[in-house]
Amino acid sequence: MRSPHRDRPLAALVLALAAALPGLQACTAVAAPVPAQRAEEAIDPPGRVGRLSEVDGQVWLFHPEDGEWVAAERNRPLTSGDRLATDGGARTEVRIGSTTLRLDGATEIEVLRLDDDRIALQLHNGSVAVRIRSREQVEGFELRTQEGRFTVQRTGRYRFDRADEASFATVLSGQAYFETQNNALTINVGQRAEFWMDRANVPQYSIVEPERDAFSSWVAERDRADDRSASTRYVSPEMTGVEDLDRYGYWQDNPEYGALWVPRTVAPGWAPYTTGRWAWVAPWGWTWIDEAPWGFAPFHYGRWVYVGSSWCWAPGTYVRRPVYAPALVAWIGGPRLSLGISIGGGGPAVGWVPLAPREVYVPYYRVSPGYVRNVNVTHVTNITNITTIVNNPQQAVVGRDFRNRKFPHAVTVVPASTFTSRQPVAPVARQLRDTPEVREIVRQPPRASIVAAPPVATPPVVQRRPDMPVARPPVQQAPALRERLPGNGFRPDRPDVVRAAPVVPHEPERPAQPEPRREQREIREQREIREIRTLPQPPAMRPVQPAQPAQPMPPAQPMQPVQPRAERIDRTERPQPPMVRPQPQFQAPPQPQPAPAPVLRQPVPQPQPAQPAPQLRGNGNGNGNGGGGGPAFRDRPDVNNERGPGRNPRQDP
Repeated sequence: MRSPHRDRPLAALVLALAAALPGLQACTAVAAPVPAQRAEEAIDPPGRVGRLSEVDGQVWLFHPEDGEWVAAERNRPLTSGDRLATDGGARTEVRIGSTTLRLDGATEIEVLRLDDDRIALQLHNGSVAVRIRSREQVEGFELRTQEGRFTVQRTGRYRFDRADEASFATVLSGQAYFETQNNALTINVGQRAEFWMDRANVPQYSIVEPERDAFSSWVAERDRADDRSASTRYVSPEMTGVEDLDRYGYWQDNPEYGALWVPRTVAPGWAPYTTGRWAWVAPWGWTWIDEAPWGFAPFHYGRWVYVGSSWCWAPGTYVRRPVYAPALVAWIGGPRLSLGISIGGGGPAVGWVPLAPREVYVPYYRVSPGYVRNVNVTHVTNITNITTIVNNPQQAVVGRDFRNRKFPHAVTVVPASTFTSRQPVAPVARQLRDTPEVREIVRQPPRASIVAAPPVATPPVVQRRPDMPVARPPVQQAPALRERLPGNGFRPDRPDVVRAAPVVPHEPERPAQPEPRREQREIREQREIREIRTLPQPPAMRPVQPAQPAQPMPPAQPMQPVQPRAERIDRTERPQPPMVRPQPQFQAPPQPQPAPAPVLRQPVPQPQPAQPAPQLRGNGNGNGNGGGGGPAFRDRPDVNNERGPGRNPRQDP
């Protein structure tokens, strides 16, 4: 029989381990947030955002969280998943740091990706002018159409068009690059390249002179105005919205806060974050949209300070790329604030006050420690409670006071219903300034009412199938507007507007029609298409597809010489637009039997044995300089390889 005393050491060891287990678990709990926070770096919202800086005419915006097209407004943030569309005669401008996009009338563009690394756009139809100033943005910019993908090789000014089932790229300064189906082409300064797919789905192109029109003149005028900006001496040009500071204000130096920007004209009793409204913009959440034409940069970067008798904006320390925030305010709410407020239907209320210099901004959306540091670095470099801010934002704001609350009209309070309904806050806020609750906040620090997030309900997420069409309001659209097919890649598109075709008597098809009959049919169809374009267009049903990486394509065969545009009969089955320059006319054969008519595309030669092919790109005349009417794209078997020094196309994100 075993003695019970022999088991005592083993039992003691078990008891010791059991006693130490809670301590080990506690140590694990303390150390766990570090790897968890590193893993959450990917959930940080982008530090870069776009801005609708100019809206002229009827402009429409589709945001995935809203699930419908709404009228676009100035200072609305723009990010991944958004779509912009302009009616005929309307124009709009988008700023993304130092990069500028300008849209002509009857244009629709989709933001496939907009973050700290890339700007990826999809041009569905119309015209867009792009100006890229920063060398860092050259590598990260791309624009796609149904015919292929455009990238830029240098800073400069570019224009991209899509109409009549063709894509156009004009290089005013810089250098562009086009690639599709394992083929590529470099577009140099002063060239306008046109790309299309023929009936055999083989890419073709031609080089013509740049087009001069009213849109080009408007873009050039806006570019000249941007060149006179002086605010970049105080803030980074990558701060979205900086271009309007010189137009509507002036700079002054302050011994305590450094450079301060002062708006020239504001209404009596004005204060920051009082004339505008709140909107839900994913992934940040509730976002401030100001009504002032300059009201973007001062409300999403920096801090506000009351100096003398004026509100001044303090951008803080100069950084190369400041981080965007939806609104730099401290939130006031809770049961104490809701008592006695009955205006606007009663119920709870929500308030806010602009942050002052050296006050920490506490994000109310999920972020990492690195994001907290970067969004505050312009004013606060030593954040001691950064772990608390990430893990428990409410605890980080308990007991805090804010200096701006005691200045005139700095505290804004509105009913929660005004906040959530996205209504302008100024009319209701003026009525609540003299209430006892708001006066108490101004006199005494509202320590019990400070909250880390807006005390309002989060709007429900719109549940939609990815393939569900989105009804856009009736607009004037460009002729032959086309949409993407489900999925990705550059495949033949389909019409999203079904129109009744005119009744035209068709003769029975014959194996070989004489050339004159085909030419007469084209002239008749051109006359009919002009009549159709004058009719009002019905509303379009637009499918919203999530951005997907492009699928690899098999190597394309070498392309053959391309005839001038007026002789391209096999491009599409519908008539071509009017000719721009004199072109050779078709010659009718003397007999109806097949004759050596103008050859549109020669037979494709057999593929060569597998050998390392030279990295050649067609350019319209076969000599590397462009000029139209020569050998088209060359074979590109190296399209999926690593990019050489300025040779291979960049891979999809």
